[in-house]
Amino acid sequence: MRILKITLLALIGLITLLLLSIVAITATIDPNDYKADIESAVAQNTTLRLSINGDLGWSFIPLGVDVNSVKLEHSNGKPFTELNQLTAQVGLLSLLKFNPQVHKLILDGLTVTLEKNEKGEANWENITAKKEDTSNQKSTPDAIPSDNQKQATPTDVTDTSTKGQSLQLEIEEVAITNTTIHYIDKQTNQSASLEGFSLLANNIALGSEFPLNIEFNASNSAPELTLEASINAALTINSDLKHFAIKQLQSNYQIAGAPFNNKQVTASINGDNIIADMEKGTVELDKIALKLANLALNTHITMTNLNDQPQLNGNLEVPNFSLQELLSSIGQPAIETTDPEVLKHLGFSTKINGSLSDLKLEDMVIQLDGTRYTGLSNYRLDDQFVAANLRGSKLNIDRYLPPPADPVTQVAQVIDSTKTKQDAATPSATSSKTQSTEQESPLLPLDVVRALNLDISFVQEQLIVKNLKLNDLTLLLKAGDGIVTLTEASGKLYEGNFDVNAKIDATSDTPTWAISKKVNNIQIMPLLKDYQELEIISGGLNLNADVKTAGNTVSALRSAAKGNANFNFDKGAFHGFNLTKITCEGIALINKDKVTKSDWADKSEFQAMKGALTINGNQFTNNNLTAAMSGLAVIGKGVIDTETTNINYGVDIKAIGELGDNACRVNDKVKGLAIPVICKGSLSDDPAKLCQLDGSRMQELVVAAGKKELKRKADKEINKQLDKHLGDDSETKKSVKKLIEGLF
Repeated sequence: MRILKITLLALIGLITLLLLSIVAITATIDPNDYKADIESAVAQNTTLRLSINGDLGWSFIPLGVDVNSVKLEHSNGKPFTELNQLTAQVGLLSLLKFNPQVHKLILDGLTVTLEKNEKGEANWENITAKKEDTSNQKSTPDAIPSDNQKQATPTDVTDTSTKGQSLQLEIEEVAITNTTIHYIDKQTNQSASLEGFSLLANNIALGSEFPLNIEFNASNSAPELTLEASINAALTINSDLKHFAIKQLQSNYQIAGAPFNNKQVTASINGDNIIADMEKGTVELDKIALKLANLALNTHITMTNLNDQPQLNGNLEVPNFSLQELLSSIGQPAIETTDPEVLKHLGFSTKINGSLSDLKLEDMVIQLDGTRYTGLSNYRLDDQFVAANLRGSKLNIDRYLPPPADPVTQVAQVIDSTKTKQDAATPSATSSKTQSTEQESPLLPLDVVRALNLDISFVQEQLIVKNLKLNDLTLLLKAGDGIVTLTEASGKLYEGNFDVNAKIDATSDTPTWAISKKVNNIQIMPLLKDYQELEIISGGLNLNADVKTAGNTVSALRSAAKGNANFNFDKGAFHGFNLTKITCEGIALINKDKVTKSDWADKSEFQAMKGALTINGNQFTNNNLTAAMSGLAVIGKGVIDTETTNINYGVDIKAIGELGDNACRVNDKVKGLAIPVICKGSLSDDPAKLCQLDGSRMQELVVAAGKKELKRKADKEINKQLDKHLGDDSETKKSVKKLIEGLF
């Protein structure tokens, strides 16, 4: 016990002596007497020049240091660092108890200038003074420590003296004010600054909540940008440094500059709680709200298993906002649309769960004005797989298209188009057209398509595009290894329905396309009228088509198209012309009579029409058109050019009944004759001028009809004379008649 008492007394005496020494030093030694020595030491050991223009001071209770008006400059006189005031005070007894209690930490007027010259050399590099190496010793293999020596190094000694102890820290006040950092890069002619930075906190204690306030201004030269920020929060840091909490977060930002067309934009990040538990590997973001102008993002997300495979669970929401208003707020032009009321009600919400490598979005709701989409999606990082199942209500895409050009612009476009057609015949125009074709934009970004790994299911209850009205549109799409498969593209369209499937092989630089299409009873008249304002044919269209092609531009796909199609129309009509009238005019010409009927309908109705198409590039060829019409039988063949929308079609029409006018009576002269009609020109031209009697073939028909009539009359007269002279001798009549026919 005596030894223990002596030891304790000795320790107390040592501590007392230490305290008395510190008191004596702080009371009797003035640190300002050592300014010159400090400045000289900096000059000897660095390439910088230190100037201490203010007072240096220290204190015993509390133990502290006070530094004022300090400047660090480079040897060329350029500033590096300036400091107005540094004050640090800590309780001496708290240090001895390993429970540091900092009274004050004040840093004011710190200015740092970081600069790169034209050669890319930075002023913060190589600031330590170079010293000559006075050692003549050379490293030898003997200098390499042995294994035993390695084991004896301090780095392998584990300090367990503080194991299991938690850190205790208390700070009454931290104030960092008027801090400025300038960054200048003369090599790239760019600069950035952090100015007016301040950080204020007080009553800081581990395990207890304390307030934090941060303010700063920042700027950038290219692009020109300024930022004003204010951040307030209440922080809690546990003594084990594994549990953190940020509560009542309120941060506001004012942003302006070139990216925003010099408009000032407001932004904020606010939240109730951000709680992190590093021991459990969890982070919770509770009611966090991010906002830029009128665009907001609200979230509540919990992240778990951060130490292994992070997992996410929570929800995201973008409340309804106006995209047009957002663009205006951030200095961007509005999107011009046909309907000025669109893009004013957009929103998004979803539940989110999974990991960053396998993320799932469920109960998704996407709002696009009056259109609402619901569904789910999944993203896998390893194989870049994206799956989505979406269902939407009514959407009119035409409302979102650019508005039509004004009449003056349209006239100018027509003039330019006419001039282009006129110049197309010249070699220079041909060369220009060739260059234009060569510069045609590709349809598919092949590298992107080859990287796709998709499984998409999409249903649109109603879709309007280019005035076409589709209902129950269903798309089932898969993509992988450079092959895109559209297993279904179906829907209801103008009282009928369609089903398309396609396969695109993009593994080569010239992708191949295979398309199969089925159409059932689609009413073609309203479709053509809505799509291209064409009123040329009506009826229910039934179609089966199989087409293969190759290429990555529209012109290439058209040119390489090969395939076949079968079609038939049920109970329809040709509009704008009357085939019965045209046939009647042809028969009247043969009868050498004149048509008196004037109230012909401006259409040609048919009960059925069918045929087959051979597709060869832009040429659609049909050689077996048949149509059944009232009093007429129609057979036709010809070619339609889809690139120019021109038609060159010949039709032969036989009268098999009365046509409604005496001039076109079906007598023996015309019975069995086919009246030729030619339909030639652009499908966009006047339909009344599109189909006319084929003049050249009609002349041949008139001659043939004349010969037929002469033969009929001759046969009649011969029969009359034979009956008169030979009576009932039929065998003799046949022989004589055969002899006469041989003479002619």
